[in-house]
Amino acid sequence: MGETMSAALVIAIVLAVFAIFVVVKTAVVVPQQNAFVVERLGRFHAVLDAGFHVLVPFIDAIRYRHTLKEQAIDVPPQICITSDRSRWTASST
Repeated sequence: MGETMSAALVIAIVLAVFAIFVVVKTAVVVPQQNAFVVERLGRFHAVLDAGFHVLVPFIDAIRYRHTLKEQAIDVPPQICITSDRSRWTASST
């Protein structure tokens, strides 16, 4: 009786871990200012915007996480020559 109880307990624990894994793979929360690219069976399926989404477990996969935040970059000053041949410096500051 003890061995069947322990076997049933092991099977119940394995099933519980599998169920938790499926729920984790199914529910996706996309943060603000992000976009996730979803592939279904290796082909592009959708782009997920911010919010809660439900995926098909083992079929859908998030392949790319893209940030939509603005990124400041340094641009060196450029010298421009106008139509009246005067020099003008344009900078990004």
